[in-house]
Amino acid sequence: MNLDVAGAAALLQKSDNILILTHKNPDGDTLGSAAALCRALHTLGKHARIENSDSIPHKYDFLFADIPVQEFEPAFVLAVDIADTKLLGERLESLYADRVDLCIDHHQSNKHYARATLLEADSAAAALPVYRVIHELGLEITPAMATDLYTALSTDTGCFRYINANAEAYRIGAELIERGANNADINVRMFETKPLSYFRLLSMVLDGMRLACEGQVAILKVTRDMLDATGATDDVCDAFAAMSRQIEGVKAGITMRQKKDGGYKISLRTHNELDASEICAQLGGGGHKGAAGCDAGPDEEESLQLLLRFIAGKLGCGVE
Repeated sequence: MNLDVAGAAALLQKSDNILILTHKNPDGDTLGSAAALCRALHTLGKHARIENSDSIPHKYDFLFADIPVQEFEPAFVLAVDIADTKLLGERLESLYADRVDLCIDHHQSNKHYARATLLEADSAAAALPVYRVIHELGLEITPAMATDLYTALSTDTGCFRYINANAEAYRIGAELIERGANNADINVRMFETKPLSYFRLLSMVLDGMRLACEGQVAILKVTRDMLDATGATDDVCDAFAAMSRQIEGVKAGITMRQKKDGGYKISLRTHNELDASEICAQLGGGGHKGAAGCDAGPDEEESLQLLLRFIAGKLGCGVE
């Protein structure tokens, strides 16, 4: 069942003991949106808490510092920024894949797995439908909520640089600043502060960079050996995906990161000529036009070549 903002707010208004799920390998949008919603629900006197299959990267700790963790048996399950139950991660998928009551999302590839879905595929981030739901609940955006939502919006738009950073994103971002979000502090935390291990890892990753499709595709690969050698954690790799398409002449950037189980996660970033979601769908993934992801098969090189052949067909170039 598809809901509008009013319908989603009404569903939350009549519910309690609400478990908010965020996606595996959590980013700023899923975490910031969930934190803002959790605060809103607490303001309404409801019991709510946030769960994730993975540990939360340290840089996002400030989003949750003053949110009390409430213990209860979930009666209502809410998924935020999650297009597919496989993105819940192993632990949460096994517990809640068939129990999601409401999904609030902005991915055009959403599988409509929840009993009810608020989907805004044209919104720059999940933070925007969440922002509207909070308003529909009759609540004022507090400085803490504004911080959560600005973090979510800024990270999913690459500090308002990506193609999804439309006029609405700028307008709501400005309002969130007016409501108390310290944009300068958030931008430093999210985009300008990185551990030394990041730079050591970056050097190794760039040294192994490959180009394909006559220089129009850049491929970066991060192995577990690289992570172990540099002491870097998985979350520091997030910045590599956007970096891969910054090379002049590159229209698609592919970042392949080896997971702990040995398989590879693929992140794809494209410019206007290519639809990243359509490309990642070749391996069962999805996302947005400019940013999408998927998992490689057992042979990661074979999976990469499948994507490259598809991209080459779109660009009219040779794979090489």
